[in-house]
Amino acid sequence: MAKTDKNNGENGENQQPVTEQNPPGQTAATEREKAIKAFKELTAEEDNAPDTHSRMTLASILGGDILGGRWFRRQFWYMVMIVGMLIIYVSNRYSCQQEMIRTKVLSDTLIDRRYKALTRSSQLKERMRRSNIEEALTDTTLQTANTPSFNLKVGR
Repeated sequence: MAKTDKNNGENGENQQPVTEQNPPGQTAATEREKAIKAFKELTAEEDNAPDTHSRMTLASILGGDILGGRWFRRQFWYMVMIVGMLIIYVSNRYSCQQEMIRTKVLSDTLIDRRYKALTRSSQLKERMRRSNIEEALTDTTLQTANTPSFNLKVGR
């Protein structure tokens, strides 16, 4: 019942048996359907191979095969979000460290100026003491009063 189709190839190559299921005019159509089906499986959204994880090697990762896998396609926007959050985190940490350095510099400057102001104040108080003023007035006719000071009352 099976005959061979002489139209498929020369010298008997690639001859397919002609049966009731596969008439001679439909061999090209079935091959085209098989090619379309294979193409759809190759470009499908879901990978139907259950052993996808067992074929994962370093060479396949470095070669970029992981970028076409189902898991990567599903998790792409999640990874983009994580990378964006990492960039925001690093920039925020950098700006925070810059603020902390500036705060420390300003704090050190404030402490230094307070110490300088305290030193000037103590030097001024020392120069204004009565004993230092009396030593400065030894050459002049001015002398320290021997009588206590008193208040004048002014009537209104």
